[in-house]
Amino acid sequence: MVKAIRVYEHGGPEVLKWEDVELGEPREGEIRVKNKVVGLNFIDVYFRKGVYKPATMPFTPGAEAVGEVTAVGPGVTGTKVGDVVAFAQMGSYAEEQIIPADKAIPVPPSLDPIIVASFLTKGMTVQYLVRRTFKVEPGHTVLVHAAAGGTGSLLCQWANALGATVIGTVSTKEKAAQAKEDGCHHVILYTEEDFVARVNEITSGSGVEVVYDSVGKDTFQGSLACLKPRGYMVSFGQSSGTPDPVPLSALAAKSLFLTRPSLRFYTPTRDELLKTAEEVFANVASGTLRVRVNHRYPLSQVAEAHADLENRRTSGLSGNSQRSEYRNRGRITTEDMVKAIRVHQHGGPEVLKWEDVELGELKEGEMRIKNKAIGLNFLDVYYRKGVLKTATMPFTPGYEAVGEVVAMGPGVTGRKVGDLVGYAYLSVGSYAEEQILPADLVVPIPPSIDPVFAASILLKGMTAQYLVRRTFKVEAGHIVLVHAAAGGTGSLLCQWANALGATVIGTVSTKEKAAQAKEDGCHQVILYKEEDFVSRVNEITSGKGVEVVYDSVGKDTLQGSLACLKPRGYLVNFGMASGEPDPIPLSALGAKSLMVTMTSMRHHIGTREELVETAREVFEKVASGVLQVRVNHKYPLSQAAQAHADLENRRTSGSVVLIP
Repeated sequence: MVKAIRVYEHGGPEVLKWEDVELGEPREGEIRVKNKVVGLNFIDVYFRKGVYKPATMPFTPGAEAVGEVTAVGPGVTGTKVGDVVAFAQMGSYAEEQIIPADKAIPVPPSLDPIIVASFLTKGMTVQYLVRRTFKVEPGHTVLVHAAAGGTGSLLCQWANALGATVIGTVSTKEKAAQAKEDGCHHVILYTEEDFVARVNEITSGSGVEVVYDSVGKDTFQGSLACLKPRGYMVSFGQSSGTPDPVPLSALAAKSLFLTRPSLRFYTPTRDELLKTAEEVFANVASGTLRVRVNHRYPLSQVAEAHADLENRRTSGLSGNSQRSEYRNRGRITTEDMVKAIRVHQHGGPEVLKWEDVELGELKEGEMRIKNKAIGLNFLDVYYRKGVLKTATMPFTPGYEAVGEVVAMGPGVTGRKVGDLVGYAYLSVGSYAEEQILPADLVVPIPPSIDPVFAASILLKGMTAQYLVRRTFKVEAGHIVLVHAAAGGTGSLLCQWANALGATVIGTVSTKEKAAQAKEDGCHQVILYKEEDFVSRVNEITSGKGVEVVYDSVGKDTLQGSLACLKPRGYLVNFGMASGEPDPIPLSALGAKSLMVTMTSMRHHIGTREELVETAREVFEKVASGVLQVRVNHKYPLSQAAQAHADLENRRTSGSVVLIP
């Protein structure tokens, strides 16, 4: 018999009972450990309360300890009686414990067991947070909530050592002083000031690259507000409660990433476990991480320790934004009329009206373009329906076109009348015979590229570029799932991912589209109307799942897409053809430490340099044959309503182009 803490029902600290339990002898591959020190973590509170569910009731809580090996089971090699080992295994609130030998980590003799037990889980958590979940680098600005807590303290120190500017939030002046010692460049007393406003002030409105949030409900929305475009929201705890489910629109506003990671998905093998622990030990030994054990309790008094932790009486370690329609403002000349599609009210394809509009005169830095070909995208449908809003009504839809420069305003250099240029995702307005645009937002079209092809690929190609090169960097050996694989963007995604060495799985609705997807580089094609795509992906990957899902469908596919991902996989949502998905609970991400984002191009081409470079790479892939452009459908611009109806009813494949 040994003494241990037992929990028979979920509740407050009072449910923690100090009792005798039978332990037994180690079996094949197991060792028996006499615990010297047991670490206390907030995850222990979650299990005690029932936020996280143990496998059985009653149970012994605790997830971290250091002890001496007292017995070795059959088949165990490399570990002997007398060794001091650390482990992160459920059940550590006990005098002795039996654990799998392959989960035991040798403790360097130079490290005090009390120190190791206080930081092992927290240190390994910080390792994956700053080195893998989001790789902190010099020049980054990071926000750490609960900066004086056990994990927060280590986060601040490690991020500082990696060259980041660290902002921390704390509740008291005493904790603020500690956070300063631990490497915080800026400390925010959230009980006295609004942390969102302070972060905005500290970063001059730019925001931070990443927020590490272990608080949860009380800080979640503010954390999203603190992020810069393409920032990472890393939620790894919920001490204030579980945040509400997250609508994808909250991520789309700035192309944000959201994840709920946990340690078990970053240390699934013994090799990864040992490497993670070794890096933590090395940083402690070198002084990069300074461990502060501020509180010690007898194991029998763990209820008091829980109460103090929950009441924040501890610190350190204890035992789619809207896009406006660009319009020429002022000096309208009534004789300067062109034909365009206009939308006076949101609705079906029938609201697309072919009308005369006044174009106006050129101003400083602008050019007038006579469109030769206009790309049709599902984004245009969203604006027509009112899913996405324009700044004014009526408006001219369209986000992509290629045309010839017919006039230039004052101050325009590097361009001339007669140049062929393209533009995409600047502002609505391309469904017109002619258009006036800022000169620095158009890109030159190589003479080798047909204008119709360029108009069909510019927006979709640049979208595919940032999806496979930046949002999730596809590499050889990855397995990717592409929904709507025969669509305009889906087709390019399949080709590009294939060229990068990935195995590509695509979903389509018909056998004709399946044949096209095969031509475009899909190694496996799933007819989602005839078979369950989740089951097929599971079969194709032998149950392992895929690294990334590119999902432009939305509501109909989101839950299945999450199910298809392997641990630490990415769900990249870039459209919602079937409707907006329900908000995502963080538990759906935490189940496999998944990452989710809803992304848009405007956050990937924020400067002219990014715009030109992205377009250049797309045109280069077309010229080299990596991307085969398939324009399967052409419509007169005046018949845009028919084109929209065919696109929505999935009667199209490949790219659709409108010709003025």
